[in-house]
Amino acid sequence: MSDRKIGRFLDLFDLSRNFSDEELKTAYRDLVQVWHPDKYSNNERLKIRAKSKIKLINEAYNTLGELLGRRGGQADDRNDLTGVNAQGSNTNKFFKSVFHTTDFSELSETAFAHALRLALSANARLDLFHVSPDHNRDVISEFPKIRDTLVRWKVISELTAGEDLRGLGFSYSKVVAVHKDPVASILNYLKSHPSDISVLAAHDRSGSGKLLHKSVAGRVSRDSGGWTLFLKDNERGFVTPHDGTVSLKNILIPIDSEPDPLLGIYAAHKLAQVFDCGDCVFTLLHVGDASGMPLVQPPSHASWVWEKMTRRGNVVETILSVADDIAADVIVMGTKGNQGFLDALRGSTSEQVLRRSRSPLLAVPERRVYR
Repeated sequence: MSDRKIGRFLDLFDLSRNFSDEELKTAYRDLVQVWHPDKYSNNERLKIRAKSKIKLINEAYNTLGELLGRRGGQADDRNDLTGVNAQGSNTNKFFKSVFHTTDFSELSETAFAHALRLALSANARLDLFHVSPDHNRDVISEFPKIRDTLVRWKVISELTAGEDLRGLGFSYSKVVAVHKDPVASILNYLKSHPSDISVLAAHDRSGSGKLLHKSVAGRVSRDSGGWTLFLKDNERGFVTPHDGTVSLKNILIPIDSEPDPLLGIYAAHKLAQVFDCGDCVFTLLHVGDASGMPLVQPPSHASWVWEKMTRRGNVVETILSVADDIAADVIVMGTKGNQGFLDALRGSTSEQVLRRSRSPLLAVPERRVYR
């Protein structure tokens, strides 16, 4: 089996190379739920496509299962999963690792709160990273205080903080790299310590009023090729830094035929499940003619509402307008191409939305990059 084909199967299942058996099963259940041919019984064209997709999903599942078995991590019940509904799956396996790079700014504190809450909810590893050009400067004491934050959030008790922290089910690290180029340092770390999602603060440049193409956040997202949650200055966030409460009620998912509309839908579904969101409204927005709205079947959930909206107008302006109208807690956008977010095409839709949006943005690349 070629490394390239394995890479394509990992892309399909949205898995890192060090995936576990439980992660493989969870991803398989989710994909079967989305692509089961019975969901498209009223549309012969989509039913044919779904049958082809299921065949590929099964091939990928068997191949990755064999790969896992050679590593000694395979369970014995892989063949019992066909057609299993994703409802009730173990949501804490969606994200195994969360990466956050901090510059110790106020905005980084907000991004840190989102990264910490995500890691807690997913029982995932949290990697905090800082790049310093000065090897003589001791910056460990300047890192966000995880223990103090969890005490403030009333997640652990101040009297038994150490014991409570060990029992939470997630681990963390604080890493300082000495390098003149922060992007090169961050990407080098991510290459040896792959992360499922990065949470980054994207600063506006003073005086220019725009997020520059060569910002650290943009370049890291572009070149790592993984999921990236961006938070900007003076915007709405869905995690309150003071007490750690999560308010994820309205999720906006702009969709079109390209890139695959299921990118954003699947990512939004994952995010809502990780945070155990109850009453959540997902708005699928297509900008253009109603006939161009992709035919998709979102995952079902007893208390979730999926709304479809079609509007004419400028794509970026319409996305921003709808985000304000529905008070979107986050915008989830699939991005096309191996370059990932903020690719070589300056002024892309995703870049412009990030630059001007007042809501956090989760960028989900069509293909994960392994460098």
